[in-house]
Amino acid sequence: MLEKLEKISNKIINKVKFFISKDNFTKTKIALVIILSGLLSIACEYTIFRRWYPEFISKNRIMLVSIIFIFIGIHFVFKISKMYEFIHKHRYKIACAFLLFVMAFKYSGSSIVNFNSLIQSHNDNSRYHTLLGKPRMIRTDEWATSTTYILSQSKAESPFQYFSNVLRGTETDMFTVANSPVADILMLGRPFQIGFMLFGNDVGLSFYWYVRLTAMLLGSYELCLILTKRNKKVSFAGMIAITFSAAVQWWYCMDTLIWGQIAIVLIDKFMNTEKKRNKYLCALGILISGLSYVFVFYPAWQVSFGYVFLAMVIWLLIKNIKYGKYKFTKHDIAVICITIICMVLLLGRWYIISKDTLLAEMSTDYPGERNEVGGGAYNLYSYFYNIFFTFEEFLNPCEYSSMLSFYPIPLILGLIYVIRNKKDLHFWIPMLVVGGFLSIWCVFGFPSIIAQITKMSMTTAGRVTIPLGTVSIYALIYLMGNFEKDDKLLNKKLTYFLAVFATLFIIYKAKTTIGYAADFHYLDKFKLLLGGEIFLAAIFGILNLNDEKIKNYTIYGIIAIALMSGLRVNPIIRTTDIFYTKPVAVKMQEIKENNPSAIWIVNDGGWYINDYALANGIRTLNSTQLYPNMDLFKTLLGEKEAENLRKIYNRYAHVNVEITDEKTTVELLYPDNISIKINYKDLKKINIEYVLSTVDLGEESFSKKFEELYNEDGMYIYKVMEGID
Repeated sequence: MLEKLEKISNKIINKVKFFISKDNFTKTKIALVIILSGLLSIACEYTIFRRWYPEFISKNRIMLVSIIFIFIGIHFVFKISKMYEFIHKHRYKIACAFLLFVMAFKYSGSSIVNFNSLIQSHNDNSRYHTLLGKPRMIRTDEWATSTTYILSQSKAESPFQYFSNVLRGTETDMFTVANSPVADILMLGRPFQIGFMLFGNDVGLSFYWYVRLTAMLLGSYELCLILTKRNKKVSFAGMIAITFSAAVQWWYCMDTLIWGQIAIVLIDKFMNTEKKRNKYLCALGILISGLSYVFVFYPAWQVSFGYVFLAMVIWLLIKNIKYGKYKFTKHDIAVICITIICMVLLLGRWYIISKDTLLAEMSTDYPGERNEVGGGAYNLYSYFYNIFFTFEEFLNPCEYSSMLSFYPIPLILGLIYVIRNKKDLHFWIPMLVVGGFLSIWCVFGFPSIIAQITKMSMTTAGRVTIPLGTVSIYALIYLMGNFEKDDKLLNKKLTYFLAVFATLFIIYKAKTTIGYAADFHYLDKFKLLLGGEIFLAAIFGILNLNDEKIKNYTIYGIIAIALMSGLRVNPIIRTTDIFYTKPVAVKMQEIKENNPSAIWIVNDGGWYINDYALANGIRTLNSTQLYPNMDLFKTLLGEKEAENLRKIYNRYAHVNVEITDEKTTVELLYPDNISIKINYKDLKKINIEYVLSTVDLGEESFSKKFEELYNEDGMYIYKVMEGID
């Protein structure tokens, strides 16, 4: 009897083991994973998420969380190596499917839902809230400025014009400085924004947001594959380290880095393919990448990243010509020349159209006359505390974010590797030179004349830490992917001491370079202890890359730290309804439909609301001044007084307006913030027809000069009466 029971139990156990074993009964197990994921996500929605997001029960959130659980679950269904090999093989198809999915459901990672607390907060619906994550108020450059410029293009009286009269209420170059979609061939150099023209604002924002993330992931991965000689595991770690570094996510997928990496990948592909069709496609991609890099029009990163990618090009040329099989042919030279000619012609067209804009921008006091000398970078070691930014508020996480670089360890290890092994000099010499060059700029700075010659005067030490950190990541990934069994690096016994020393040094530098004494408390004992333990383990692994087992654990550690730093930075939201379905927005659109050419001004609302009106296609005189509106100040102040106030108005600026019965005055509050107290009589001088206000002008002594058109939940719209004096 016992023997029979034992046989039955063993049989059952063997069947269970066979069922549990990966790659067996996959269809059944996938169905179970989907069912369990759905049930678990519903349970989470009514328990955990109900507490975090009390506004509403979300079917979209249930679906998204289910997908996350399914992804986790299939790790128990398939062999991990086989599963990730499938992802690698079909990565471009998966990327396209991902983009179609987010576009279909109109998801984006914008923080525009912040407007819900600023404008008619009592009027609420589910689309004014995040599905997952937290909207980042600090990222005003995204949700309160650049997104509003872009959305305004489709709502203008004449959509997608190169020069629009919506922004600033006067003719404004929407392509060069506003970085907005326009109906012109130059959009070849701004392909991420094509979605707004093809699909409208909701789907366009989804495409714009997530195509950049996709491009950053794929571009980083392909470049890391080149760095590591096709080592997929190390390349995956490099992709995550770059894409989810705090700097990339808080500044959100910097186009400079995206296009620079893509250009490097395409140059290498061009030199390693024999098929002419592939060479033509690479040339087209390089053309688009080059144009897109130029059209970023942000010298602070363009110049410094330019040195990084120049070093990469030098490495590729040596790698493929001296150590590879590439030789320049007449066909390749012709393709290269045609590509350069096309780029010159398109850039020439851009210069001709935007010449006045470029001159106006470069002649401003801020940022046009920036003349930096570098030194004193405050965020060189901030990767240590970036892991806490998404969990606990910090003064300005954007400015204090950096790449997950472990700087300066990878560059020092690279130097040791070169000295001890005398290998891969074609990579290490360019990388160490550019790393040293950028390090000197960040730490010590340059003499003024050298800063101007190198054009580094156009950037700041704090900005250059990002490309320097990127160089450090490239160095680390190259080491991890190319280290061979017989190569020499460090004695393992010595690494115990060095790991502790390096960790203490990084903690010290991170704590003493936060910048403001009042914020030192941010790194309390708990964060120092937790961060210290995390980075001690990671640094010890990096110092022992010659141990294959330790290297594997280090790869997983780098991935985990990167996800801690950047995965939760940006929220997930749906649609752009926040701009168009609020009652005040509906009223503005109604007025605009009857009088589309009218110029508006926003009174006492703060510059956020100025640009909210802009997103509705309203010609808003005091929307953010991307470059100075000289005529406005000359009209208000007169030629002589306007010239005396040149330092105030000759700059990029957010403009706050307060209508008064006193003399019109202008005051510079901050380098990018201007306050105008404007006499109500001067409104007709600048052709204002409507006023959007957060204060009741009916209580002012000059109230009879305004006709109230709208009054609801703290928002007012007035028509400026004829004959105002």
